[in-house]
Amino acid sequence: MEPKEELYDQALTLFSQNQLEEAVSAFLDIIQKHPDYIEGHMGLAHAYERVQNYDGAIEAVKNAIDLNPNDSLAYSSLSMFYQRKGMIPEAEEAMAQAAAVKMQN
Repeated sequence: MEPKEELYDQALTLFSQNQLEEAVSAFLDIIQKHPDYIEGHMGLAHAYERVQNYDGAIEAVKNAIDLNPNDSLAYSSLSMFYQRKGMIPEAEEAMAQAAAVKMQN
């Protein structure tokens, strides 16, 4: 099995080349092989965002938050995805969580 970092670099390359469907598949592959790899979940979230699959982005970033509830950037991303969906109260709550986590760290 390829190391997760190598798989992640390949997925990021696809993402940066705007091969978004392929990037989504690559990030899903990472998560399947390494379910505890937070970067895989965050990469998937941002790839989903770029293809305007905000529900998928929200689910992926929530999975990352479940793995590390002390990641203020994950909460910030969650807020952004909620904003994209027009879910302003949820976006504000996620941003408040980001600020609270940042203050704790």
